[in-house]
Amino acid sequence: MPNRHMKKTFCLLRSTEISIELCSQIEQLYLKDSSTKDFSEKRKFKLPKIELKKFDGDAKNYLSFWSQFRKIHEDTSIPNEDKFQYLLQAVVPKSKAARVVESFPATADNYQKAISQLQERFGRNDLLVQIYVRDLLSMVMKNAATGRSKTDLPALYDELEAKIRALESLGRTQEKYGDFLSPLVESCLPEEVLVA
Repeated sequence: MPNRHMKKTFCLLRSTEISIELCSQIEQLYLKDSSTKDFSEKRKFKLPKIELKKFDGDAKNYLSFWSQFRKIHEDTSIPNEDKFQYLLQAVVPKSKAARVVESFPATADNYQKAISQLQERFGRNDLLVQIYVRDLLSMVMKNAATGRSKTDLPALYDELEAKIRALESLGRTQEKYGDFLSPLVESCLPEEVLVA
């Protein structure tokens, strides 16, 4: 008799374990389904496909190229030989950047070497800062040659903002480097703006 009672209890416990496990699995499926459902309900439109920006070897374009390509570079699920193929596709054919990348055989071992060479050649912060400061200086020189009064103020503002933002993205903030940036910017402005 006790044996029969134990058997009944064991069966009851076993069925309880199974039902708890089933409930747990159903709950997980429900949560997974509802989180997916919530996400898909939030976005009712299809985003356009992002096209990989091609780098031509102009150092001014390196920041925007690298900010996009870095996602591929840092993705550990992509093998290096595939990353190398993406890199080959991300450079403009017959450009300076293409010559650098194509100088390495497209192997997994050479991928990091090609990236290092691109960064050394086009992506060094000191080089990029020099380029943007020279651009500011060339604006000053052009303004001096054409005369301050003939300057298109909205176009000048947009051009200055673009160069200052690029310098800020390289860590050269106005607070830190305002001493030399402010006179450069001021010398681009028309006299009536400076007087006002």
